[in-house]
Amino acid sequence: MDAAIALRLDTFTLSRVAGEIGVVTSALYRRFADLDDLLGACLDRVAGTIAAPTDGMTWQEVLQLWAQECWRVCEDFPGLVQTVYSHATAFTHVATAVAPYAAALEGHGYSRGQVAFALDFLGDTVFSCYLGVEMLRARNAAGVSGVDQIRERTSPDHLFQPEDSWGDRGFTDVKVNFIIEGLERHWPEM
Repeated sequence: MDAAIALRLDTFTLSRVAGEIGVVTSALYRRFADLDDLLGACLDRVAGTIAAPTDGMTWQEVLQLWAQECWRVCEDFPGLVQTVYSHATAFTHVATAVAPYAAALEGHGYSRGQVAFALDFLGDTVFSCYLGVEMLRARNAAGVSGVDQIRERTSPDHLFQPEDSWGDRGFTDVKVNFIIEGLERHWPEM
């Protein structure tokens, strides 16, 4: 799993993993049925690193922590976002990590459907923001970052003026706070 994670969750192959650990590819089949089985084990490991909320947190703090942890696992596990969006069952591997968040939010009186909506909405928002930031951090063949490429092509009167923060979390925190503030007024069910 360490080798697969190091090779990027979205691009590792069984043969590359085998090469990294110094075995033949067929040796991996003694432990994993196929590539999806190894990917599932990697996703379970990722989910196992997600910090759980602590007793006494407000529901807003629980959701803030969820958003922070979603961002952190994207940073810590390259290719995670692409994997989540390209494998239909990827999200099923976070069940044990989500359970304490669900319990904490349900403890504040929210229904299971409301909890599912909030965690999904925030997770999707953070992951899609991260995907954009990753693109803005990437450098082209000339070594120019995505943010700088945009600067070169954006006129001064363009609505969106590129900032260095775009290569960090950008507007992610603003969006997360907006969602949480919106949930204070209306919290739909999934």
